[in-house]
Formats: sequence, C-alpha cells, structure tokens
Amino acid sequence: MNKVAIIGYGALGIGKYPRNTESELALEVIRLALEDAGVAKDEVEGLYATPNYITTLGLHLSILAEYLRVSPRSMAEIGCGGIAAGLTLKYAANEIMLGNVRVAVCFGAVREHSLGIFKRQDFLEMFEPLTRVYAQGGVIWAYACSARRYMHEFGATEEHFALAAVRDRNAAMKNPLAYFKEKITVDDVLRSPVLSSPIKLLDASAARDGAAAIVLCTAEDARKYTDTPVYIRGIGEHHDNSAFVPTDRCKSITSFEANILAARRAFEAAKLEPKDVDVAEVYAPFSPQELMVPEDLGFFEKGEMVKAIEEGETEVGGRIPINTDGGLLSRGHPAMATPFYETISIIKQLRGEAPNQIAGAEIGLMHCEGGMLNNAMVFIFERGD
Repeated sequence: MNKVAIIGYGALGIGKYPRNTESELALEVIRLALEDAGVAKDEVEGLYATPNYITTLGLHLSILAEYLRVSPRSMAEIGCGGIAAGLTLKYAANEIMLGNVRVAVCFGAVREHSLGIFKRQDFLEMFEPLTRVYAQGGVIWAYACSARRYMHEFGATEEHFALAAVRDRNAAMKNPLAYFKEKITVDDVLRSPVLSSPIKLLDASAARDGAAAIVLCTAEDARKYTDTPVYIRGIGEHHDNSAFVPTDRCKSITSFEANILAARRAFEAAKLEPKDVDVAEVYAPFSPQELMVPEDLGFFEKGEMVKAIEEGETEVGGRIPINTDGGLLSRGHPAMATPFYETISIIKQLRGEAPNQIAGAEIGLMHCEGGMLNNAMVFIFERGD
C-alpha cells in the first residue's frame, strides 16, 4: 500500500463570517491549500468534507466540484460528531493507500456561530429521554459531572483547570488563526461567570465560524510538490457504546476507553510510544478535560496531570507541549473543522514554521473526540526526512 503525505494546508482565522456562505469559505481555504502545496486543481482526484447538511442538503461536494470545475474520482461527506474531520482525513488516506486516488483535498467549512446551530431544539434528541432535562443548555453538564468526579478522585481544584485555560490563552496570543487573544490570569478564569459548576465561562470553548483544508498525496509524489512533507505514521480509532454519559455503570467518567484504545492503536501502527511525541494537540472543549485527555493518551499516569499542569510540563519547553496554538479554548471551536485546525498546527510544528515552535519537533500527535469522549481518533504525524 502507498504511504501518505500531507503536502499543503489552508485556513481562515476562526471568527464570525455572517455574510459568507460555507461554499465561499471552502473555496478560499481550498485555494490557499492548493497554493501552499503547489498542486493544480485539475490534479485533485479526491474531494472530502465534513457535514454541511443545513444549507446544502448533503450536496456540498457537488456544489464545490461545480465551482472548482473539477471531476473527482472519489468524493465523500463524512460526519460523526467532533471526529468528523479526523474521519475525513482517514478516508482520504485510505483512498490514497488503496491506489484509488493520488492527490486528495479534505476540508471543513462551518458557521456554527452565525447559524446558531446549538440553539436548535432538535439538539435535545441526541440525548436519552431520562437525561434530556439536563441537556437544555447543551452538552456542558456532562463535562461538568466529569470534572467534578476528577476533582473528587485526584484532588484537582478549579485553579488547576484555570491553569490549563491560561496556558492555552498564552499560546493563542501568538497564533494568527486564533480568535481569543486577550491575556487572562487564573483569577480571571475563577471570577468568570459559572456555566455549570465547576466549569466557568473562561474554562469553556466557544462555537465559532471557520474553514480549513488539507492536501494529501502519495509519499512517492510528495517531493514533487514540497520540500517539507509530513507523513501520516499511525491512525487509531475507537467508539464507546454510549453517547455523552456512559450507560454502563462500571465505566469511569474521568478516564475514557475511546481515548485509551484510539491512542494505543495509533502508537501500535506507528511503532512508537508516548515518550516519542514532541508536540500534541488535544481536543478538549472544557479546561478539566485538558487534564484528563493527556492521561488517557499515555503522556501521564492517572492523576499526574494535577501536578504536571502546576509545573508547566505541558507548556513549550515542558515534557510534552500540548495545544501550542491555543487549543479549543482560545483558538476557537468550529467543531466540524476543529481537527483540521489541530492537524495544521502539528504540520506547522513539524515544518518548523509554528508561532510557538518546538525546537527539533519530529513527531506530532493529533487527538479528536465526539460526544463526551465517546468517539475518539488519534493521529501520529512524522516530519519528512
């Protein structure tokens, strides 16, 4: 099978785009990605996207193919909550490995803020009838229950969660794609309005608009386009038998099977271990999960992140730098495109062009999740030789 390389990317700053359609946003980031990769649009054989059911009835790719005047051999619009972009990348990589296409473009273009997606009443239908009473305000209650349990089990405090939010904000201040860049302190986080205790406003990510695209090709073609290819070395995936709150009574809500197994499979495929990773992007919509996810991924033992966040072990210069672009909390969170932004952050690190550059970074990890860590994917990326 063919090895897969990432050769280009394009992204818009996360924000608010009330006057632009998703198609307009998509066209711009595809243009930027193809330009970065040095790929002509007529070379694109695969076109893959995250869902846009609201405005295009699932025909987003057909509309884009018409606008671009391209006739792909393979197309797919893929959804599964927050891992949609991860699955899109995996699908493209599989098509390349199978020899069905040689050059593929993946993209996500969403206007979560402008369309007010999370204010829709049918959002409640995602939850079991017995839990819908808690879901009137969205998904935050489930993450808050998880946070409170982590505090009980491992002695974490609201100050520890706030440290993660501050770390992300400090990183975002140098990221041109990030939305939230005003400096904050631990006290600012602790004094911000309570959303669902212990989660406060500055502990939470915000739905925003955004668009990002990534160009992939066979490894044998990569050097034809770029001197700085990034290779996909391993992919892991797992889906738990629950949605938001595990219904199996024995399951933890501070350690998540989907994360653990996805990471294990990715490292096995890559023939690497967590200690080999130089930089990581983790998908944590709320600051408490910034402590839980790195433990599930194998960077720390359970409960160790309480001390690690105090000692700066996940900051630039620490044992494992995490979310060096601001993460979901400060970069902003257009969910269906978020894993693309995470991947672009890793690409920049491995190319040596990141705003918060990790010196000599060779191996990067991208994690994404859907539900409340019920669906998870982990990607291991490697800098080209």
